[in-house]
Amino acid sequence: MNHLLNKLQGFAQNGYAGNHCMAVTDTDVATGALGLAVGGSIVQFNKVAVMPQLVNMVPCPKGAVTARVPVYTKLGISNVETASAGAEGAANQEVITTTAVDIEVLRNHIDVIITDLAAHGNSDALMVNAGQAIGNAVALEFDAQCLTGRVDEFATTVGANTTGMSMNKLFTAIGKLEENSAPRPYACVIHPLNMWGDFGITQEMGTTANEGFEALSGGNAVGSAISSAGWVSNLGGVNMYTSPSVSIADGAGTAQGGVFAKTAIACAYIDFGGGGFVQLETQRDADLASTELVANGYFAFGETVDLHGVTLLNETV
Repeated sequence: MNHLLNKLQGFAQNGYAGNHCMAVTDTDVATGALGLAVGGSIVQFNKVAVMPQLVNMVPCPKGAVTARVPVYTKLGISNVETASAGAEGAANQEVITTTAVDIEVLRNHIDVIITDLAAHGNSDALMVNAGQAIGNAVALEFDAQCLTGRVDEFATTVGANTTGMSMNKLFTAIGKLEENSAPRPYACVIHPLNMWGDFGITQEMGTTANEGFEALSGGNAVGSAISSAGWVSNLGGVNMYTSPSVSIADGAGTAQGGVFAKTAIACAYIDFGGGGFVQLETQRDADLASTELVANGYFAFGETVDLHGVTLLNETV
């Protein structure tokens, strides 16, 4: 009864749309395969998220919406003592300390309403494709939140807004990570324009290879990859990725990507099964002759070890 009253109140306040006054996917907008026999469907989807495999994914325990990540205080050579025979018992005792990084998950969602006429009037699988599209959008939001506010805010910075991406920047970042005892493997995530084009690392690598440098001109794994595919997915033991979600700092077009170990950032999430953090659901709105598709992703990020990441500044325009 309360549900019905809410519906009626919505109709009275908002007209026929009722409580569903949001945008509707109907036959006016879903025209890609409307009323036609098509051999195949051309669908535009977002770039697949790259960050979930590169950070420390921590599922929330059952009955909780917060995940805790313990961070151990680093012990180094200053904590190690050398004692001669007979003096072993005089060694100082060290204390292992840990700090807690608590991350509370947040709801990240997108929903669409698809009318029956739009769904049945299209010869492609509109409902299936729409579900995949909104799921991809939530996954892309995952990348955006991790790259903006985490990867772009490491205390250690390499590069400037006046130069494009280069191997020197990459190798300098690697050196800083190893200097701070960051455990491998490392990942590098940069803007697509810092991988390709005038401000991309491929520009430098192509020039270097053409100048005849033996390291890159062939006869080895890197040179062969450049010759056959135009690019390598791993440089200096660092896995290379691009994402359009890399933050742009200012009007000058400064992209803020980064090189980091998995220990630099943690993500708390609700596991919907098999490590999946995006859940797709449908809800029938019979009174509106429509079906509502909802994609939910419950996740949030926290920085764990700042020195295990380096922010890369690169020009893009």
